[in-house]
Amino acid sequence: MQKHGWLPGLFRGIIQKAKEILMGLIRETEIPPKPTLSVDMAEYRKMQKLMVKVQDEARAVKQLMHGELPKLEKQLAEATGLFKGKERKALQEKITGIQQEIDRRMDRLPGILKEDGYPDVQAFKRLYDDATSLVEQYNRDLAAWERQVHGGQQPPPAPPEKESIHKKLRDMEAETKRRNDARRQQTRHRSHDYDRGR
Repeated sequence: MQKHGWLPGLFRGIIQKAKEILMGLIRETEIPPKPTLSVDMAEYRKMQKLMVKVQDEARAVKQLMHGELPKLEKQLAEATGLFKGKERKALQEKITGIQQEIDRRMDRLPGILKEDGYPDVQAFKRLYDDATSLVEQYNRDLAAWERQVHGGQQPPPAPPEKESIHKKLRDMEAETKRRNDARRQQTRHRSHDYDRGR
């Protein structure tokens, strides 16, 4: 006041700003913590692209197996008669070619996943399904959290905790190995007990 004189507008502005800061702090204490995503989204997006690639390959195999192959086999069955030898031979060659294409594509399917570090299709599918359910649950939790907050001043987002999908895969493989070792050991004990009983 000594420096600038009596400025009621400035005083009112200071009080208003202090009130807003205080209201923000009150809201932050009332708001539940924001849900965190436990999946590395970059890895999950990579998995989604792999899933699309695998599904495209599987679709192509299904089309060959259930579309083209039966059609050619039907044509071969209908190609009867003395003068249809050439036609039968050509159809048989086409059928053989399609069967080889199916085999080639089926062999390529696991290779697509092994390039990215997944041992087989089942392990990849299991991890993908787990990651998908975690992402969907996070989206539901986030939507519920946003409804609860409904436009109030939100606290600064905490960095999401990320769990590597590859780490999860290694953990699953270790667990499977541990179970298999335990089963083998139980089998050895049983056979050893059986041998003693004789």
